[in-house]
Amino acid sequence: MAYNLIVASNSPVLQKLCQSIFTEETYHLHLASNLDEINHFLDSFTPEAIILEPSILDSIENALNFNNRLLTAGRVPLFLVAGTFEPLAREFLPLLRPEQVFYKPFYSDSLAEAIREAIEKNRVPDTLPEELPEIKPGQKNAAPATLPSDLRREIRLLVQQEIQTAEKELEEKIRQSLMPEIKSLFDQQEPGTSDLIHNQGRKS
Repeated sequence: MAYNLIVASNSPVLQKLCQSIFTEETYHLHLASNLDEINHFLDSFTPEAIILEPSILDSIENALNFNNRLLTAGRVPLFLVAGTFEPLAREFLPLLRPEQVFYKPFYSDSLAEAIREAIEKNRVPDTLPEELPEIKPGQKNAAPATLPSDLRREIRLLVQQEIQTAEKELEEKIRQSLMPEIKSLFDQQEPGTSDLIHNQGRKS
């Protein structure tokens, strides 16, 4: 499964950097150079994370509108990338509440690790919805598109968690089923070999 990652920057350098550290096997990069392009992406999907240069917003009003879009989309980790000598409006940080701010120059590995940790943390919901929409007798199940975006995301994360749990249980069952065959192979070896292996296992 590849994660959707929005990189909002009009800097070709930052875009190239993100393309080099976020591989296609793990991430789908969506490059945006202005606020309209970011909103277009948010209309189509909810990303797992956003990397943003504050200059894209260029005003507190745009920052407020952007923050409202993020609230509508649900929990989306936001990372700001700012230049060392570029002014960062004081209102931006308490308004956007980014996961982290990276000031150029920075180590690309630190950005990649921060994104990975934020996505892993967000895969398991901190809280569950109190209750699902009630389905009355004779009423068809609600289509996914009709559910709120944050609820759809919570359901998707729960399904992913259940799949991971099922995979671990299946792996343990397979391992337990193979143990008698492994023991039988040891018992068929020369006399004493099985006991020697058994004793060595106890010592370890």
